[in-house]
Amino acid sequence: MKEHIATYISVAFTSAVKYIFGVLLALTAGLNFIETLVFTVGGGMVGVIVYLYLWELIVKIYRKLFPAKHNLGGIKINNTKRWIVKIIRKYELYGIAFLTPLFLSVPLGTIMAAALEADKWRIKRYMFFSFLGWTLLLFGLSKLFGIKLDTLF
Repeated sequence: MKEHIATYISVAFTSAVKYIFGVLLALTAGLNFIETLVFTVGGGMVGVIVYLYLWELIVKIYRKLFPAKHNLGGIKINNTKRWIVKIIRKYELYGIAFLTPLFLSVPLGTIMAAALEADKWRIKRYMFFSFLGWTLLLFGLSKLFGIKLDTLF
């Protein structure tokens, strides 16, 4: 019983930080369909809620401590960053929600979504459906077709 609880907690915490690793952990731990859905999507959504509301507090503190300055250095761009920015500019919140489970971490995706969208319920709703869709797809690939996802990533 304690092993199951430890597995559930580790899947949920991993999903709250890097969603794809939480799904892979659930699949390699042998969780069934309902357990995988509940603990990966639930953990991801807990992460979204925590980072969404924590981000406001962090920004307020940061702006008090460090007033705005002009950035002279710039950001180094590579092809991956260029591709991610292109998707985000074209699809906005849809693109961020789509990319967050696989390519972005949950904190980064949530913070980017909060920078684009003021409606927190909309962010939570899009992230929920994105997490749900990716979990269904990955679980289906793993169980229905026998694809070992842990070897792909």
